[in-house]
Amino acid sequence: MKVDHLVAALRNPSFALYLTGNAVSIVGTWAQRVVLFWLAWEATESTAIIGLMAAADLLPSVLVAPFAGSLADRADRLALARRLQLLSVGPPLILLGLLWAGQITTPALLAMSLATGIVNGFDHPTRMVLVGNLVERSLVPGAVAINSIVFNLARMIGPALGGAAISFDTSGAIFVLNVVSYLGFAAILSRLTLVSRPEAGPSTSVAAGWVDTLSHLGARHRAVLIYFALLALCFRPVFELLPSFAETVAGPALEAGQVFGWMTSAQALGAMIGALAVSMLTAAVGVVPLILATGAVSIVALALFLVSSGAAAALATLTFLSGAILANGVSTQVMLQTEIADTERGRVLSLYTMIFRGMPALGAFLIGVGGTVVSSKVLFWMTIPVLALASVIAARRL
Repeated sequence: MKVDHLVAALRNPSFALYLTGNAVSIVGTWAQRVVLFWLAWEATESTAIIGLMAAADLLPSVLVAPFAGSLADRADRLALARRLQLLSVGPPLILLGLLWAGQITTPALLAMSLATGIVNGFDHPTRMVLVGNLVERSLVPGAVAINSIVFNLARMIGPALGGAAISFDTSGAIFVLNVVSYLGFAAILSRLTLVSRPEAGPSTSVAAGWVDTLSHLGARHRAVLIYFALLALCFRPVFELLPSFAETVAGPALEAGQVFGWMTSAQALGAMIGALAVSMLTAAVGVVPLILATGAVSIVALALFLVSSGAAAALATLTFLSGAILANGVSTQVMLQTEIADTERGRVLSLYTMIFRGMPALGAFLIGVGGTVVSSKVLFWMTIPVLALASVIAARRL
């Protein structure tokens, strides 16, 4: 991928405006997520509850993504995205009311995580597929990479704001920020113009449409998605269980809540670096070699993170791990965005979303619950040989 393709994508006024609104929205979303998870951890100090929070936030995508993909292939994508931003205002408004009423309880946090997860299950694939219609087809890989870089830059800023809110006991300000960010993004979406208007997908039932789409996926696309799913199931739950790691590495000199914010920001920093690396290396190396290489690097990175002691080492290795995992995801998405027909891209990217959000939630829930019996670090060590074997098999299939 050439640098001038990245610059050309940014010169598109609609795409540049989209990036601005998307970034502000993501900052609010991730700041709120950090606050919610920390409030749950502070109230319970239970990895099982944190795993359940992650499941409530992410698993709904598995249920709603098939419908989201069908909607994205049939409906006006800009109008759908605007409506979803307006719906997203609900959870932070309710949280703000609960906070003022002094009714922030663990069940309430779980309920709001679930509500947010349901809306995000529709929103995430819609945003991804929209990127492919805001720029010319030749610029889609660059647009995907830039969108990922901006996403992760915002995801780095958001947790830092959330961590600061935890330290200064100003969680309400984060809920207000999130409301404003969603409303602002909805206003921006009303001003965008698509470069290419997608043709309407087949007017079949949701189930029939998905059967047809999956039957037309090539063998390499299936192999890549399976490999991506294993990485999401086994390694990405580390990021969902960061509160427990923050308690371990903070030590007496640091506040665990602030370390949690730093760790989440380090995760986002690594992801941004990983997305930038993909944008620079895709043309020279190729998508498939990048997918395999980043999977292998993530194995080393997880091992280094698990043996790290102290906040500095944990932050450094977490950045390394996040970069490798994100680069794998971006490479997978670039392949799907550029090789799948537009009339089916919504459903395929919804499948990607189901994996991206659902598998880490399932893994976090299983490891969180298992962590009440045996150390979660031991469980993560057990996933490393699984990914090593999957890497060998994927290298032979792709």
